[in-house]
Amino acid sequence: MPSSKGAKINLAERFLPSSADQMQRRRWPQADVILVTADAYVDHPSFGMALIGRFLEKLGYRVAILAQPDWRSVEAFRTLGPPRLFWGITSGAVDSRLNRYVSTGHLRNRDVYSPGGELGWRPDRPLLSYPARARQAYKAIPIILGGLEASLRRLVHYDYIEDKLKRPILIDAKADLLVHGMGERAIEEIARRLDAGEKIGDLTDIAGTSYVVRAGVGIPQEAVRLPSLEEQMGNSDLVMQAQLMYQQQVRPGGRPVVQETDAGTVVVLPPAKPLSTAQLDEIYELPFTRCYHPRYEKAGGIAALGPIQFSLTSHRGCLGGCNFCSLYIHQGKQISSRSVASLLREAETCRRHKDFRGTISDVGGPTANMYGMYCPQAADCARSSCLFPELCKHLPTDAKKLIMMMKSFLGWCRDKNVRVFVASGVRHDLALASRDYISLLAQHFVGGHLKVAPEHYGEHVLQMMGKPSFELFEEFERRFQEASRQAGKEQYLVPYFISGHPGCTADDALALTEQLVGRRRRLRQVQDFTPIPLTVSTAMYVSGRDTSGRKIQVARGRGEKRLQMSLLKYQEGHNHKVIREFLRSRRRADLWEKIKSLQVTKGPRQKSLKAQADYFD
Repeated sequence: MPSSKGAKINLAERFLPSSADQMQRRRWPQADVILVTADAYVDHPSFGMALIGRFLEKLGYRVAILAQPDWRSVEAFRTLGPPRLFWGITSGAVDSRLNRYVSTGHLRNRDVYSPGGELGWRPDRPLLSYPARARQAYKAIPIILGGLEASLRRLVHYDYIEDKLKRPILIDAKADLLVHGMGERAIEEIARRLDAGEKIGDLTDIAGTSYVVRAGVGIPQEAVRLPSLEEQMGNSDLVMQAQLMYQQQVRPGGRPVVQETDAGTVVVLPPAKPLSTAQLDEIYELPFTRCYHPRYEKAGGIAALGPIQFSLTSHRGCLGGCNFCSLYIHQGKQISSRSVASLLREAETCRRHKDFRGTISDVGGPTANMYGMYCPQAADCARSSCLFPELCKHLPTDAKKLIMMMKSFLGWCRDKNVRVFVASGVRHDLALASRDYISLLAQHFVGGHLKVAPEHYGEHVLQMMGKPSFELFEEFERRFQEASRQAGKEQYLVPYFISGHPGCTADDALALTEQLVGRRRRLRQVQDFTPIPLTVSTAMYVSGRDTSGRKIQVARGRGEKRLQMSLLKYQEGHNHKVIREFLRSRRRADLWEKIKSLQVTKGPRQKSLKAQADYFD
């Protein structure tokens, strides 16, 4: 686990101030901005709070960090004094619901973003608790919400724990402004205009923000009006309608949208333009320590940092537009890539880090092989995916820039005696456009296993997901194995699958199980579908309809969801009772015999399959 041992005092001084004593040592009478986060303080560019903090610092503002404050008392929000410009509040790197609960609603037993993985460091709903305490501490200070959770809850959204539609988070949090998407452009303009003396209520024209309509604040004439909270609650079909209407506007060239609720009306402005290559380079080369704060050392550190401490972000955005994924809504589909020179400079910074052990764990982004694939039409294109249902003719897929970047890293690695891997997932249908890319990837950038996400087997299920045919995954697997053999390596794909997606029935899961058993493939990565706010798949889950309005079957109860998960993980002994009961109901003794014939790892809760041989007799 990465640590901050040795030179603790010097390292602590390199972090942004997170206590009154640290502010005093810098001789700050007051911070300009205080960023509040539900995660522990990790100074790494993969943590949005650290990224925004360093960015504002570079712009000349005094930024302090209030990490995991005690939300049960207002005193924690007074320890740093009032910020001069605003509070910036985030729930952290992941949605608070996902951080606390699994898809079935059970509590998680560990929080990798808290000291030592312990629970209890954050409230159940940080974007509600923190603003309330900040307002109580200093009533007149503006409150800005940001981060992934705020971004995905900018409109009426479904909460899978409460099993109900909820108001836009800005209304319930009673904050002043919400920043959605990648927030650098918006937060810079907010800070600049507040610093110039403008009132927070006048900031109603900043791309990438949302505000609540108040007296004297008009609604843009060109705004698209979405079905209200009350309308959607009264007619679930309108959940899908609202989703599809908004997806047409989630781009820099889109129109504002307006949505009413019983407690107020929100206006969501179009996303900000993606950062340029030069701007991305500048941000990711800011002086991050790439460590957790030294105060967490005795608690065992922050586990979430370990896998990504020496990873590099090569680009933002995702062309895929998968229906179950929030990347299109949050980062956008337009790819914004860094320069090779900047990536190499950051890699050199990693190499000189005191904790570096010779390996860059990942060079990638939301999808590893989309680096350099810029489409000039993206800002004005309402299509959610550049790859599905067919490849867009405007998209460059030759992978020339990607291959050039990878070869540059190979030269750097030889000179520095360093290994560089690609750990981000690879979009396999896009990779098929370049044999050279697959060859280079397999020969030099895979450490035995490569992540790929076919997601399912059935054609109509893949259509629901917005994913390509399973045949394309099999073709990529053949090419990857061939390239690995030519490189003299034994390497494997780690395929990701989703169980229980809307429109996927138990028989669809059974068909996938038959395919897996026939190939003797045992899945390591299966995710039970979780209805993430503001995705098409969640709209399917709530409405029970696909994007064309046709009724679909939705696995909702724990029994249905467990069955599909169990079928996909047939090799695990604790799933056998569920599988046997289902196969017996389908008169599929033949498949049970095949499952029995496969070697199954024994565990404390697993029974021998031979002892169950007469179950179908």
